[in-house]
Amino acid sequence: MINYFEWPKKKISITSLKLDSENPRLTQSGKKNSQSDIIDYLIENEKVIELAKSIILQNYFLNEQPIVTKENNKFIVLEGNRRVTACKILLNPDLIKSDSKRTQIKRLLKNFDIEIIKKLEVYISPDRPSADQMIVNRHTGGSVVERWDKTKQDRFIHNRFIDGETIDELSTKFSTTKGEIKKSLKRYNVFNEIRKLQLDDKYLKDVLEETKFSMTNVERVYESKYGRDFLGLDFNDNSSIKKLLPKEEFEKRLSFLVKKVLDGEINSRSLNTEDDKKKYFDSISNSKDFDFTISLDESNDYSDIEDEIEDKVEDTTNNEAEKLKVKRTNSSKLFGENVHLISGNKRIDRIFSELKSLNLKNHTNAVAVLMRSYIDMLTYQYLKNHNEIDEIKKLKGKEIQEENDKILTKILNFYQSKTNYVPDEKFKNDLKKELKFSGGVPRNFIPSLKFMLSHIVSSDLLEEPKMKSSLQSHLSSSNKIEKIIGHNEFNNLVHNEYYPSDSSELQDAWEKLFPILEFMVNNLKKK
Repeated sequence: MINYFEWPKKKISITSLKLDSENPRLTQSGKKNSQSDIIDYLIENEKVIELAKSIILQNYFLNEQPIVTKENNKFIVLEGNRRVTACKILLNPDLIKSDSKRTQIKRLLKNFDIEIIKKLEVYISPDRPSADQMIVNRHTGGSVVERWDKTKQDRFIHNRFIDGETIDELSTKFSTTKGEIKKSLKRYNVFNEIRKLQLDDKYLKDVLEETKFSMTNVERVYESKYGRDFLGLDFNDNSSIKKLLPKEEFEKRLSFLVKKVLDGEINSRSLNTEDDKKKYFDSISNSKDFDFTISLDESNDYSDIEDEIEDKVEDTTNNEAEKLKVKRTNSSKLFGENVHLISGNKRIDRIFSELKSLNLKNHTNAVAVLMRSYIDMLTYQYLKNHNEIDEIKKLKGKEIQEENDKILTKILNFYQSKTNYVPDEKFKNDLKKELKFSGGVPRNFIPSLKFMLSHIVSSDLLEEPKMKSSLQSHLSSSNKIEKIIGHNEFNNLVHNEYYPSDSSELQDAWEKLFPILEFMVNNLKKK
């Protein structure tokens, strides 16, 4: 059991406290929110101006200190983002975009001693998971802290699940049943599908604001067999969605449901009993808006191969360093949930999906082997699509031929020096056959990963000079990269019990290779 009394308390400057981009209050768009993005969102959607006014009029309430943790040498606010944001805008009202709201705050500040909030006393949690139970307790009851709506609670559970905590562990941690944890994960997975729909602006706005959209009414539908059959979905044991309809039909039906919920047609009164649900979905079974001739089948599931890069979100004017920050993860995964590399090759994409799901800390060796397999297959497929494998075979054949010629010459010279016999062409050819120097590469030759990546560097495939230079540098100087792509190193990793893998090395290697992996994936999709 976690002893919260042992957590250190410290007074930290407001300017040193960083708002949490993983805060469940934030709508998850796949985007890495900047500090100003978070402030803008909380002001517009989470009553931060009202809270700032309360702090001025009632002074800062001391009974709910923020909870922070240290990540990358920065204090990240895990709990208390609204209060810290309110203090930030009181210290600097120019952070408020709205002229009228800024004026209100500046007027109230005239009679407020700003010194009392320049530093806040905070609890310092050793890491994110350790703070979970206290955070949930504060936001779901028994506290003056603003309650989370259902979607924010579900997002919090979902984030912990994808970070590697099991349903059993979450059930124990939050003192609830495994069934409730599964329901929470299902709700959030369905909400994620809804969030990706191409809805009219009036509907999309309500969905993204979350507080105006009732997932309870959506849940009412998919908990019924009639509703699931209409939507064409089911759930796996881990509460992820199985889509039983092709993409277009699935999204059409889900969009219909969302609109009916937002229009108030589907609610607790209209779909109260199973009979109500049966009658409702029977009534639309003859609608020409949907294709009911399509059979529900798991073979229709496009989850592993869909292009779900959710609006790449990063402005194309951002520099490369900023882009790479999105790929970094502080969780127990190799990379963050917002990394989507969907090539269109089922085998490669399934491996990526498995790699994405594994807990790096608990399955370091499995991640290492799977990561190597993924990079190897992706690189081979990319080169094959550009007809470069044949070119590699020619180059390798030439290299083998030159090496064989050197060996043959050495043998002939030695033989001649001992016998004073000058071998003729027939003798040379017979010797070649005996040594199996047939020339070229074996029929089943597959180039090594390092050879393939080196070929990409030396060819004209990479038009971006910086990417080519970066890859060349990694191939020639990075021991961590070598441990993943080197042939002997990989053999050691797989077969040698004294050759351990290291999670931080794997993350570092992934980050270094990510630009070229992303390039190859995007290139494969265009083919």
